Amino acid sequence: MEPRRTPEPEVAGLYREHHRRLTLLAYRILGQWQSAEDVASEALLKLLENDPEDPAAWLTVVVTRLALDAATSAERRRTEYVGPWLPDIVATESDSVEVDAAVVRLIQTLAPLDRALVVLADVAGFTGPEMAAALGLTPAAVRQRLSRARGALRAEGPVAVAEPDLVQKLAGLLQRGDLPGFVSELSEGAVLWTDSGGLSRAALNPVAGRDKVARFLHGIFHKYGAPSFGVRQGIGGPVLVAHSTDMERWVVLETDGERITGIQVQQNPSKRVCDPGSWTASSGDE
Repeated sequence: MEPRRTPEPEVAGLYREHHRRLTLLAYRILGQWQSAEDVASEALLKLLENDPEDPAAWLTVVVTRLALDAATSAERRRTEYVGPWLPDIVATESDSVEVDAAVVRLIQTLAPLDRALVVLADVAGFTGPEMAAALGLTPAAVRQRLSRARGALRAEGPVAVAEPDLVQKLAGLLQRGDLPGFVSELSEGAVLWTDSGGLSRAALNPVAGRDKVARFLHGIFHKYGAPSFGVRQGIGGPVLVAHSTDMERWVVLETDGERITGIQVQQNPSKRVCDPGSWTASSGDE
């Protein structure tokens, strides 16, 4: 007897219904947009050889397993990465924020398996037994690892991407050359990361502390000139865009609700992504 398969027209409908959700799920685990899209597509194609009773839950499990495999492989390559590794920043034409770019960065500090557990529990809403079955763990191991992972995230303090009004305000300060005004919005322990992937000159280590960040930015602006600044929308929240004569940098600002605590500077052009799905969806609504 041949295994049951989902008919192709039904797979096409499930693709339209779930591909975006699955991509966002995988992106949280991987921090890489193209890889996340590939993982989501691969999971949906597996429906051609399977006919699950609950396609949504089944796809969530398959995507998580595929993303975990990809993240485990990528983790080895990250050890050889030049300078800080930051998630892709994904620009969109949509006004909706679908993930939190600060949280995505924070999740990447966990081991791949712990990322998968946190995403399954806190995003997909899976129970302990469901996660144990999905990832081949015992319920006790799930509880232990999930507790440690959540504890590690809490230890970093509350973090979220800065609200659009604040990003616009800070872009205005920088555009007017008011670096002291920008620095005044930073927390004492603010950290700046620059991801260039070794493709351009950048700080090879995080710059930690408000005063050090201020000196770093002052040195860059003094040596190379101040960029022009603007704001565009990303799937993870507003993105500060810095245009210089040599390159364009996309910046995510993180906050604890009071001050800017983190500055993600993405210089690697391959990790500044324009989401084609959002452009297509937007144009189709006009």
